[in-house]
Amino acid sequence: MPAQILPKEAYYSPDWFQREQETLFAKTWQLVAHESDFKETGDYVTARIGVQPIAVVRDADGNLNAFKNICRHRGTELLEGRGNAGKTLVCPYHRWTFGLDGRLRGVPDRAECFPNLDRKSLSLHDASIGRWKGMVFANPDPGACFADWIAPLDAAAFPHDITDPKLQVSEEFVYKLKCNWKVFFENAIDGYHLAYLHENTLGGPKVGVNAWNLHGEHMVWYSTERDGIKNRVPVYVEQQTRGMGMTKIKGAGDPGYGGVYMMFPTTMIVPSPWSLTVSTMEPVDGDTTILRSRTWSPKSWWSYKEPLKGTPGYDPETGLIESRNWTQHPLTTGDFQTEDVWVCEKMQRSLRSPDYSVSALAEGLGGEVMLAKFQKMVGDACA
Repeated sequence: MPAQILPKEAYYSPDWFQREQETLFAKTWQLVAHESDFKETGDYVTARIGVQPIAVVRDADGNLNAFKNICRHRGTELLEGRGNAGKTLVCPYHRWTFGLDGRLRGVPDRAECFPNLDRKSLSLHDASIGRWKGMVFANPDPGACFADWIAPLDAAAFPHDITDPKLQVSEEFVYKLKCNWKVFFENAIDGYHLAYLHENTLGGPKVGVNAWNLHGEHMVWYSTERDGIKNRVPVYVEQQTRGMGMTKIKGAGDPGYGGVYMMFPTTMIVPSPWSLTVSTMEPVDGDTTILRSRTWSPKSWWSYKEPLKGTPGYDPETGLIESRNWTQHPLTTGDFQTEDVWVCEKMQRSLRSPDYSVSALAEGLGGEVMLAKFQKMVGDACA
């Protein structure tokens, strides 16, 4: 029988959070951008993976290079947010200048101030980079092998291609979640709750007719309600969408691929016949997580049905989606994401109670087995 592995302190303790930042996230692959973010030479995106600031930059040859976003002089972050750096990366502090390949190119007053400086030894610290299905991943470990990490997932069907010019991308949805990142991840791989919390939005399926398959460190969910055939959406959702005129993505109408792809430790992909949503979790502290999501879909009337401003909890002044801004009960919104946020924050509030505990986890591949597997991955990475 699957059982809880991590102690409850792992979900809120500052010490445990810092331990994750320094160990787990120091050697794992994180989604940091999409290929469409790098159209011109000098385009860059910054990210933070654990304690490491990362920058991904497109060079003049069209290559994407990943570095630690740290000047080799005094350690100042070179770049902020995302944008275009031009032909070089210039530190704002003392104007040390690096090429888009990370090599140190120029030092002001070098002859006077640094007569013995060895420029070749002061290139930016490398990080690793990987590209998959139009998505860009980075790893702080310069020796990490993306091919080894992604290979098990390549064995799973995945017909979507976000580089298809016929697809349009939504605005970025940014959720501020009042829960630990692992609470939200575990909710996403819990097949037991689908028929209960989401009774009126996803409508199940119940344990026994949904399954999670393990692909290396990755997990893929399927509905198996249709005579055991792997499908990407629950029967209830398919029935609700009939006759609504939703445009299907070419090649994504047939069954065989999953409905949720969880890439350890913080990337979540939700494909369907009509769209593809890619999300990444950014741990802020033991009790807070930022969730960023973008959706690709064919241009149609449905694309505009649920704009960002119509999302429960959205505040146009901050640009954040937060539970404190809800104007109606989550279970009446008809939005399964809001239902998930609601229940995850309810669980987070309970964790510090001396009476909090986890009893048995639901057996079966459509139950809570994957929670134990995920927790073991976290525990092993933090050991």
